Amino acid sequence: MSTAQVGIVIGVSGYLAVMLLVGVLVSRRIRTTADYIVAGGRLGWALSVGTIFATWFGAETCMGAANTARTDGLLGVIADPFGAGLCLVIAGVFLVGVLHRMRIETIVDFFELRYGRSFALFSSWFYLPVYLGWVGAQMLAFGTVLHALTSLSLTVAVTVSASVVIVYTYCGGMWADAITDIIQMVFIVGCFLVLFAVVVARCGGPAACFAGVPPELLRFTPASASALDWLGYAESWIIVGLGSLGAQDLISRIMAARSVRVARWSSVGAGVLYWTMGALPVFLGILSLKVLPPDYGGRSVLIDLSLRYLPLPLVALFVGGLLSAIMSSVDSAMLAPASIIGHNIVPYLFRSRGVDDAAQLRICKLSVPVIGILSLAAALWFGNIYALCLESWTVLLTSITAPLLLGAFWKRAGAAGAFTGAVAGTATWLLLAAAAPAGYPVKLAGFVVSTAGVVVGSLVVPGDRAPAVSAGTGECGRVCARV
Repeated sequence: MSTAQVGIVIGVSGYLAVMLLVGVLVSRRIRTTADYIVAGGRLGWALSVGTIFATWFGAETCMGAANTARTDGLLGVIADPFGAGLCLVIAGVFLVGVLHRMRIETIVDFFELRYGRSFALFSSWFYLPVYLGWVGAQMLAFGTVLHALTSLSLTVAVTVSASVVIVYTYCGGMWADAITDIIQMVFIVGCFLVLFAVVVARCGGPAACFAGVPPELLRFTPASASALDWLGYAESWIIVGLGSLGAQDLISRIMAARSVRVARWSSVGAGVLYWTMGALPVFLGILSLKVLPPDYGGRSVLIDLSLRYLPLPLVALFVGGLLSAIMSSVDSAMLAPASIIGHNIVPYLFRSRGVDDAAQLRICKLSVPVIGILSLAAALWFGNIYALCLESWTVLLTSITAPLLLGAFWKRAGAAGAFTGAVAGTATWLLLAAAAPAGYPVKLAGFVVSTAGVVVGSLVVPGDRAPAVSAGTGECGRVCARV
């Protein structure tokens, strides 16, 4: 490695060591499953906004969106960051009040209270492939950064990155996530603002930076009047915009806030911040057409921009910020399925024996390295960051989004409808994906069929809505009776 690379590696290694130290120190706060999953519901404004934003601002936004925008323009990245920011705003305005009053710890708790234990257990299995894909994408991005800066092979680099995040997530849970996220958010915002300013200056200033850029790359809506194009555009908005409403990493952060007010405005504020900051890597990807060689074929536009146009100290800072963005997502993504496994799946499967809170906490923590190893395998096998994330969220869009939304706002939604919608929507998406021509909005079709399935199933088999269950959930029963 060159002297510059050695300096960058030393700086990055020190940063990773600090993150590991935070995870170990914060582990002293963990006493119960609630501490591990939702930080005991004690997060204030700063930690709430920071952890929601930093969790959302991950590999698909930083690296995947920049590379995709370079080739496909704004229309190629509608799902993320634009649809993803919309998801946070929708969650803050419409869902926070219902979920907070129900005092849940996982999204599967909501399904148990609303539809009963059978559907809750059924829905929990949808989350495992979703988060294996998303965690895998973050690990792949982390490894790509290390690979670009060092002589490590991509496989070794991905493995190293996975090991670091597994350790501090295992130790500190949500508390470690939240505290490291606020540190990482500061790095993310500062570093992207610096790189964007430098690249704009290299392009000749704000007035000239987009001169000569192909106009189709700057279009925000389809150019044609084709119904198929506009349906595909709508699909891009809802893949993450609606598909992530039931994401456990978002639910856990909503429930970690100390009040409904903090949760609501933290989510909305993080969404607005996400739109603002998420546009920077997108436009950096487009502007790279002017400042990188025409035959550029590298793996990471952002890394190559920083290496070309930033001095060494700022390169080290930018790489730290980029790794911050990725780490803040991957720790959350590993904690989410681990929470569902330890808090929902295992207690449901072994309820005859009884699984107390201490056992649930142990299971949650032990699930973290298992999820990490399986996600590592997915990352090394798949290889495309942005596509891997979008396919992951499609699973939730076509299966549990309609049962979540209708369960929250339609009092007649029942378990039969929830089962019907989840199965019909997922089957429609998979069948059309295999048989439909390229460009057909199969994800949108899956969501529409899922919604229709919930409505029809609930009307055909009325009155099967589950009462509140479990000790201490009287408020949940009152909320369910109202919605």
